[in-house]
Amino acid sequence: MAKRILLTEANQQLATAIAERLKQQGFNVQHASDGITALRAIAAEPPDLLLLELKLTGLHGIELIKKLRQSPRTSKLPVIVLTGFYKGEKFQTAAKALGIRHYLEKPLKASALMTAIHQTLNSEAVAPRVSTGEARPFAQQLRTAFLKRFSGLLTLKYPDTVRLLTFINGAPVALRPGFKSRDFGDFLCNRGQITLDEYNYFTTTAAYRHDSLVQIGCLQYNDLLQAEMDYLNQELLCAFGSGPALASWKAIPAPELLQLITLNVPQLFYEGFHKHAGKTGTQLLQTFKDKFVLLDSNYYRHINFLRLNEAEKRFVQRIDGQCKLGTLLDDDFDPGPLLLTLTSLNMARFAAGPTPSADSGNLPLRALFNAVEEEVEVVIEETLESFTDLVDDSEGITESSAAAESFSAQSTPPGIEPTPSGVEQTPSRIEQTLADDLSQDVRLIAKSLEDKSHYEVFGIKPAKFSIELLKERYFAITRKFGPEVLMQLGGEDAVLVEEILSRVATAYDTLTDVVKKERYDEMFGADKIGLGHKGDDRFQAQVQAESGKVFLEMEEWDSAEKALQEAVNADSNNGDYLANLAWSIYRNPKYSGSQAMLNKAKQMINKSLTMERTALAFAYKGWMLFEAGQESMAEAEFNKALKLDARQTMARKGLRSLKGQQEQQKKGLFKRMFR
Repeated sequence: MAKRILLTEANQQLATAIAERLKQQGFNVQHASDGITALRAIAAEPPDLLLLELKLTGLHGIELIKKLRQSPRTSKLPVIVLTGFYKGEKFQTAAKALGIRHYLEKPLKASALMTAIHQTLNSEAVAPRVSTGEARPFAQQLRTAFLKRFSGLLTLKYPDTVRLLTFINGAPVALRPGFKSRDFGDFLCNRGQITLDEYNYFTTTAAYRHDSLVQIGCLQYNDLLQAEMDYLNQELLCAFGSGPALASWKAIPAPELLQLITLNVPQLFYEGFHKHAGKTGTQLLQTFKDKFVLLDSNYYRHINFLRLNEAEKRFVQRIDGQCKLGTLLDDDFDPGPLLLTLTSLNMARFAAGPTPSADSGNLPLRALFNAVEEEVEVVIEETLESFTDLVDDSEGITESSAAAESFSAQSTPPGIEPTPSGVEQTPSRIEQTLADDLSQDVRLIAKSLEDKSHYEVFGIKPAKFSIELLKERYFAITRKFGPEVLMQLGGEDAVLVEEILSRVATAYDTLTDVVKKERYDEMFGADKIGLGHKGDDRFQAQVQAESGKVFLEMEEWDSAEKALQEAVNADSNNGDYLANLAWSIYRNPKYSGSQAMLNKAKQMINKSLTMERTALAFAYKGWMLFEAGQESMAEAEFNKALKLDARQTMARKGLRSLKGQQEQQKKGLFKRMFR
């Protein structure tokens, strides 16, 4: 059967000539004139070989290669580069880092092209194949290492490569080569944290030593540690989607006192199964739906390492060994990935009949972070006379809160004389007076909430914080402003009560969520952010913005745009958020054919710079101008970025690309002059 070759070439005349030559040699040839068309063709049916011109519209050739390497289906697709623009040893070296064996510069000879094609296809045909008769999925290999607290070297033999994974006490600490990136240096290079020259130094002279990147000034040490964790987490999540591998184990005892900060392995299982469980989770549910599910011995050892969503928390709380799995299933919730995690780590198991769940034994549990807060179990025995009774005496009482306390403590509402003996007030007057007093109380409380932190809302000092105290005071407030109060109020007062409850609920939600509370504490310690102040919006905006920037690094453009749009909505005057939003739109392939969206992104960049002159925004603008062919203007923007931050990587890359392009243009001019 004829081999299928996909040729990407923008020059139609040249593409026709190459295609005709290949057809004469018996190949089946398909042509794509831009990167988007090529990606769609490969996604529909991967060819046997890709002939790739790097300078493509829509999706650059380098970006296309990266996307192919990220997918298990196309990660090993052989690629031959043909280019008339990116010439020189540096470009060839960079291509090799992406797995490109043949890098042909134009003009080229037909014989050189045919030799490269035959060598590539023949090497693929004779590539050694490893029998998978005893091979096991990565999740099973990781489970063995984690549960046995293995220390040493695990060699994973895949059909196309061999990977080495080092463990310390059951936790992975080093991997090479990766599943998505070739190695740690390639990971940093793809993120723009090191240059190609620095990557070459890392892989040759430095012999892959990570600390060499600190020595030569690429990363500060703390950034290096975080990047190592990011690399391992990314690669091992990809490993869950890889095929089976043969394994060989070489134990190397770890020192008894060695306690490294390593990956959160239970969370790695959780995220890996959520991304790559596929039919496995469904099969598990079908196989065991008539079995009783119970918590196993390891549940309390590992549960606090997991970050479950609300539906999963409720599901786990219902597991008691007395119910069949089928009775716990819900059409709106798929517990397959969660159950795979629990059973893989011996946190849960199935039984033929009712069986008691394991307890925590002698483990001195302080808290279960994934426990569901049951509001109905909270009983408030002491009636609070006013909202300000919640304030700690040592905190002090504001003028407005003191007025509210004074008002609430009076036995006779202000403005009404005590009723003389034997004289009865009319019910309508009393009810109206009470309604007026309630309105005044609501307004005083709303005012007292202004500029209060989440802790101050409940009258709790951060150092004395406890979930029990928080719950007690939260439910006291919500009872005070229950539906019966709203029924007595109307108009502006009813809106104020809803605002009070909303602010209190936001504070409660933040302080009861471990991750949100940790982030809030960081901001609270620095800025003393309070409810009723724009600081809360800034906090939410910062969370969304940080998420968006992570999505940008992962090139998940839609998710990045969504998160950054929410950040901009929450803090519309932040130029940095707006600049990153503009970049997420500009780089999104789905907008490549929409001039209106590209113009919108450019307008947003300009607007962001009027708000805040940041190096990153200037770099973004420089690349937009560069790709539009406005080299001199792009160079000016890159220089502005470097003036603000001399290490701004995107700007430095931009200037190098400009210089390379100018050199190529000069060479082309000289060739035309002396031809």
